[in-house]
Amino acid sequence: MDLKNLPGRCGNVDAATEPDVTMTLGRDDFIEMFGGKMSPTSAFMNGRLKVSGDLSLAMKLEQIVKNLKAKL
Repeated sequence: MDLKNLPGRCGNVDAATEPDVTMTLGRDDFIEMFGGKMSPTSAFMNGRLKVSGDLSLAMKLEQIVKNLKAKL
């Protein structure tokens, strides 16, 4: 996902572009998180979400998920 530039995009990433933060989690965890059943913070604390890079940017995921949940 590229959330750096609005409106954002999801899909294949240009290999020449270095990400600011990389987050890795399983498919089922992804569905739970973006379905509002699991918070990114709890996923990280439980080892289900792995983060490398700028942790301050990764922390913004919590607000993104909350905003998405409010729209659904």
